[in-house]
Amino acid sequence: MDVFGNKELIHRDPAISCFMPMPLRSRPRPPVLPDLVDLTQDRAACVISDVSLGSEEIADRIRYVRIAEPIGWPYDNQLGGQRYGEKGPRLINWTPIRILGDVPVERDGSAHFEVPADTAVYFQLLDENRMELRRMRSFISFQPGEKRACAGCHESRGLTPRAAPPPLAASLPPHALIPPPWGDRPVSFLRDIQPILDRHCVQCHGGLKPAGGLDFHGGLTDWSREVEKWWGLVPGYGFNRAFETITQAKLVATAKPNLQDASITPPMAYGAHRSKLLETLDSEAHRERLQLNLDERLRLTMWMDANAPYHANFVNKRADQKAYDIASDKALTQQLTAVHERRCATCHKPADITRLDWIDLRQPDRTLFLLAPLSKPAGGTQACREPVYQDATDPDYHSGPDLVTAAARKAWQSPRRDLQTLTDQKLAATSTAHAP
Repeated sequence: MDVFGNKELIHRDPAISCFMPMPLRSRPRPPVLPDLVDLTQDRAACVISDVSLGSEEIADRIRYVRIAEPIGWPYDNQLGGQRYGEKGPRLINWTPIRILGDVPVERDGSAHFEVPADTAVYFQLLDENRMELRRMRSFISFQPGEKRACAGCHESRGLTPRAAPPPLAASLPPHALIPPPWGDRPVSFLRDIQPILDRHCVQCHGGLKPAGGLDFHGGLTDWSREVEKWWGLVPGYGFNRAFETITQAKLVATAKPNLQDASITPPMAYGAHRSKLLETLDSEAHRERLQLNLDERLRLTMWMDANAPYHANFVNKRADQKAYDIASDKALTQQLTAVHERRCATCHKPADITRLDWIDLRQPDRTLFLLAPLSKPAGGTQACREPVYQDATDPDYHSGPDLVTAAARKAWQSPRRDLQTLTDQKLAATSTAHAP
C-alpha cells in the first residue's frame, strides 16, 4: 500500500498470518567471534565509560562507584519460603543488602572493576566521603570471565554514547573492590551499628528521660505480637530500642520499594546525605561532645546508603523451635516487677523501670535497672537520689542479677535472628559475676 492508498497483493497464505512481511536479501555469513565466557573463572570485569552520563548535575562530586548485591529470598522444601521484613510491625518487600565494595573513579569519569560472577549487583555513585549520591534501582549479573562495558549510569535510552577518546579505566587493570568495614557479610544493625551508638550516644540518649525523647539504648524489643496479626507466627522476630527510635523518628531517609513506581529516582533522594541522624552528629553542638573516627563514620554512612536495614537474614516460619525472645518473657517481667514494687515504688512506677530492653545480654550485671539503685562504692551508678542498695549482698538486689543472668544465658542458647549475628563475637555473658 502506497501513500495514496493504492493496494497490491504480494502474498496470501490461508494457514498463517502475513500481517507483517519482512523483506530479505542474501548476505555473507558473519564471522564467528571468540567466546567471551570462561566457565573456569568465578569473576567478571566491568568498564563504565563515564559514570556521570545521565547524572551531569552531580558529575563534579562523583569519586567512587559502590557495587552491592540484593540478596535473593531463599526457598527450600524443609524451610519453605523465607521472607524478610523491615521498618515496623508490618512486613514489607525489602531485602538484606550485601555491600561487595567500592572502587575509585578515574579522572575522566571512567571506572574498571571486578565483580563476582552469577551474582545480581547494582551500582551506587559516591562522593569523596563514599556517601551515596545516586543509586541504581535495577540490577544486572555477569557470566564467569565476562568483560562488559556500560556507557554510563543513568543515560537515556534515546541518547548515543558521547564521542570521546577510549576510557582511561579500560587501559588499566580492573580495581579490586574496597570492602566495607564488616567484610563480605550483610550489614547487621545490632552487630555493626549499635556499638557506635553505645560509645557516643547512649550516655545522653538513654535511661528514663533520654535527651530529646530519643532512646538509643541497644536493648532488644519485641514486635512479634503485631507481626502475628499480619503474617502469623514468626519465630524470633524483633528489633531493638535504638532501631525503633531511628525508624519512628524518621532519622534516616529510606526508600520504600513496595510503594515506589518506575519513576526515575533523582540524586540524593535517600541515604546518608538525607539523614537527620548524621546531620545532627555533624552539628556544632554534637561535635563538641563526640568525634566519630573514620571507621565509625563509614559504617554509619554505608548502613544508611544500604537503606538502613536491621536484620542480616531472613524469617523462617518452619523453624524447629521458637527462638527465645527475652523482650516478651512475662515471667521474668513479673518477678522483676515484684522486687521493684517493694524497693522502688516510692519514687517510680514499677512498670517504668522494669524494662527488659535495659538488660545487657553481654554483661548482665551492667543492666540499667541493676546499676541505677546501687551505691557507687558498690559499683553502681547511684542514679537515684539515695542508694536503694548499699551493696550487692542485699537479698532483693541479689535476686535481680540472678534473674537477668539466667535470662541472658537462655537468650544466647536459643538466639533469635538478630542475636544470631552476634553469636560469633559475644562475650561470655553466662559467666559474668553477679556483683559489679
